[in-house]
Amino acid sequence: MVFGFTRTGKTTFAAALWHQVDSEEIPTVLTKGKHAGQFAYVAEISEAWAEGFEVERTTVTQVENIRINLLDSGSASKVALEFDDLSGETFEQAFATRLCPEKFVELVKGARGMLLFVSADRHNDDAVTILDAFDAEEDETQAVADPNDWDGTKTPLQVQLVDLLQCLQRAPFSMVPMRVAVIVSAWDLVPQDETDPARWLEKRYPLLSQYLGNSEGATDVRIYGVSAQGGKLSKKGNGPGPDRERLLATMPASKRVKVVGPETTEHDITRPLMWLAGLETAS
Repeated sequence: MVFGFTRTGKTTFAAALWHQVDSEEIPTVLTKGKHAGQFAYVAEISEAWAEGFEVERTTVTQVENIRINLLDSGSASKVALEFDDLSGETFEQAFATRLCPEKFVELVKGARGMLLFVSADRHNDDAVTILDAFDAEEDETQAVADPNDWDGTKTPLQVQLVDLLQCLQRAPFSMVPMRVAVIVSAWDLVPQDETDPARWLEKRYPLLSQYLGNSEGATDVRIYGVSAQGGKLSKKGNGPGPDRERLLATMPASKRVKVVGPETTEHDITRPLMWLAGLETAS
């Protein structure tokens, strides 16, 4: 299952993944499996990705549920990656409302691994520290906040993530212990001296990193840095983005993808999924 909030790169990851396994431009450890049904949406976002345009994320009213079937030719094992909500806004609403669709409960119960997305291009955890809170307490002129004015969207992202991951351990979800592969998207924006995705997560999301390292719900955790887009682009119809010409010069298009982490190859976006499915030693 795929889990992540809005603007964490899930849609771009899906587009790049589909392009790689559908085009077969480069060798990948997992290949495209059998598909049935309508795949117009994933083909559309994959085409935009290949043409060097920004992959437009879905909105909460335009939810596209995607299941990408993959195959490990070495063991003949099948892997299904399910994007239940590419918009991510459903998860953010669930934190504040404590409500979620019934279909998501069933997805959690049936999952045996989690692809958890965070983004190197999202900065909503940097504004307030515990020292700021202490200063506010000592300031007698500080206005007393009305608890009814609480806004869940202003809660630090890692607090929201940990809270929801904890919820998955309880009824009605009762998530079985599973492997978790954390995808740090927009890895191309990380400073060049930061080369270890696990260390990056410890520094930027210490609460989430500590939780994943100690949660009974995670049997094993790996952290990957993934640049699935490779630069700043614009949407179709808005003119070329600043990096489009450079990206289009990279051929084949599958080589725009960069993957960093344990047992990875530079461009193969299926590597984290191979590990997540427990097939790494079987290849």
